[in-house]
Amino acid sequence: MTRNRRLGGEGAGVSGRPGRFHGVDDARPSLAARVVSRGGVGAATLVLVVAVLAVPLGLTGLWRPVVVLPLLLVALAGALVAAHRTPVLPSPRWAAGAIVLLALGGGLWAGLTHAEHVVLRRDAGTYALSGQHLATAHEVRVDVRVADLGGAAVVDDSGVTSGSPGFFEQGSGAGTHVVPQFLLATPAWLSIGWWLGGWTGMLLVPAVALGAALLAFGGLALRVLGPRWAVPATALLAAAQPVLHAGRSTYSEPLALLVGCAGLALLVDTTRVGAAGGWTAARRLALPAGLLLGGVALVRVDALRETALLLPVAALLAVRRDGGGGRLALGLGIGTAVAAASALLTSRPYLGSIGGSLLPLAAGVVVLLGASLGLVALARRGVRLGGVARRRLPEVLEVLVLLAFVVLASRPLWQTVRQSPDDPGSRVVAGLQAQGLPVDGGRTYAEHTVQWTAWWLGVPAVVLAALAAASLAARVGRAWRDDRPLPAWTGPLLVAVGSTALTLYRPGITPDHPWADRRLVTVVLPAVVLLSVAAVRGLAARVPAARVPVAVVGLLALAVPVALATAPTAGERTERGEVAALHRACRAFGPGDTAVLVDSRAANEWTQVLRGACDVPTVVVRTRRGQPLPAETVATVVRGVEAAGRRPVLVAADPAGVTGATRQVVGLRTTEDARLLERRPGRGVRLDVDLWLAPVRSSAR
Repeated sequence: MTRNRRLGGEGAGVSGRPGRFHGVDDARPSLAARVVSRGGVGAATLVLVVAVLAVPLGLTGLWRPVVVLPLLLVALAGALVAAHRTPVLPSPRWAAGAIVLLALGGGLWAGLTHAEHVVLRRDAGTYALSGQHLATAHEVRVDVRVADLGGAAVVDDSGVTSGSPGFFEQGSGAGTHVVPQFLLATPAWLSIGWWLGGWTGMLLVPAVALGAALLAFGGLALRVLGPRWAVPATALLAAAQPVLHAGRSTYSEPLALLVGCAGLALLVDTTRVGAAGGWTAARRLALPAGLLLGGVALVRVDALRETALLLPVAALLAVRRDGGGGRLALGLGIGTAVAAASALLTSRPYLGSIGGSLLPLAAGVVVLLGASLGLVALARRGVRLGGVARRRLPEVLEVLVLLAFVVLASRPLWQTVRQSPDDPGSRVVAGLQAQGLPVDGGRTYAEHTVQWTAWWLGVPAVVLAALAAASLAARVGRAWRDDRPLPAWTGPLLVAVGSTALTLYRPGITPDHPWADRRLVTVVLPAVVLLSVAAVRGLAARVPAARVPVAVVGLLALAVPVALATAPTAGERTERGEVAALHRACRAFGPGDTAVLVDSRAANEWTQVLRGACDVPTVVVRTRRGQPLPAETVATVVRGVEAAGRRPVLVAADPAGVTGATRQVVGLRTTEDARLLERRPGRGVRLDVDLWLAPVRSSAR
């Protein structure tokens, strides 16, 4: 076995044909091997096709089962074709079978312990309510029923709003409506779950997506580590608590992980086939690889970061003429353009709200695109890196990776990262700091992101991953210096190092845990797992006489911290009872009632629940915590609702905010995930979910 294969997992040689790799033996690959190699690509293709279909259908009110389900069958057929065209890397039956079982087990585990976050407090609630609305209203836009709220005079009052966290109010007067916050891919899939099984079906969609994502990750690990080492890598990722957490709740990360891993797996195939001389096959694989990788932005807008990092990979492939560089760039461009159009058409207010984070991403795409085009132009003119710079390229890359790790890991010693104290997140942080920390709401705690990663994967994994990344970067430099084909894992390595560094530098999320740790799920945790397992593999290969003991000790050093971190919440279910509480709330309203929400917590949690799930016209009187209820505004709304021939019902999460004959319709005592800033969280904490109603009449009657 060559040195190239020991650490980086180059694996077997390839044929020039796109449909099959030869490696373990020349026998027909097992069913499990075909599922692992191809299943992630097929599932990812299906995810993106449905995400694209959801845009025109959701904008025109045609997102209905009678329209979507036949199209879903066509999309499934296309996904099967895409999977069939994906190369298969044969592997021992036990290894491929183990990966399949781990993927199924991870999805089943998440499904059995799924959360019921449907009363809106965090992003999971926004996704759930967006999916439910899309499934039942059949369109993206949320009709607020202006006439039933008292007409344009009421909704245009500056003290009144129809919006709530995750749902942006748009328009004015009779044209007032609400737009859900996030991109449409995840709500579209959640809505399909709703059609199949109501709330339970919808809440299980992330677990199914997680199972598919673990399968796609196993396929990627199979390509870059080899079949035997792909098994422990898949097990480690499946057991990591942030990954499990994302699969238990209605988040976008499982879908993004699925599509990203599948795209990178195809990119590995492209590079490997091209390096072996199969340029026609490489070009055939490069386009779908680019489409998948660019299409991740249909699920999560921050995937533009990975798109930007892959542009230099496309340029390197084009310069080295290994095949596929131009097709990869074309696929990235098409996928990104479709994602941008989708976001602009369905989530424009959301894009405006994150402009401060989105503009640097867009700028990065432009800069790296320019640099990549410049690299190709210089290469075609015969300009090459020479002299000392060429000879020292491997050492330079190795030092840069290690230096980046040292800088990120040492930040708590010399930096305290802050944001504007006027940012809404600052108020949240300040409230959490009341747990016993100095109150400084401007802190983001971003200097601790390496520590966040080590909480869940362990210090050995983080250190080994950094060392492996530096070593592999040097190997890419040597391949370039010596005019050898680029290693097949070059693209995933650049994404792993670059995106991980950028995410750890600026996570861009409220830093309470474990909620914040989902930012690590799509790239950081998979990258650290792959690199750390590659490091253990390399160490074992360097001591042939003690290869098995070194491998066992190394894998235990990776597995034990993961198990200890996940164990406290392994069987925990959060927000249990919220679906039943929602049904109780819906039954409390009559057909002629209009809900008037009069305290800030009720406005945050119940606005879209009542309007979307209960079909109750809902309006919010703007209030500030600690300030008296604006009686004049409430009176105006009540008169307007009565003039519309309906009965106004005051709604609050605290009975102190409601006057008159109050009635508690929800008094749920459940648990939610902890909200800690400086410690790894364990079990959840108590959560009270309350709802009080008070029918009211205007004094004019």
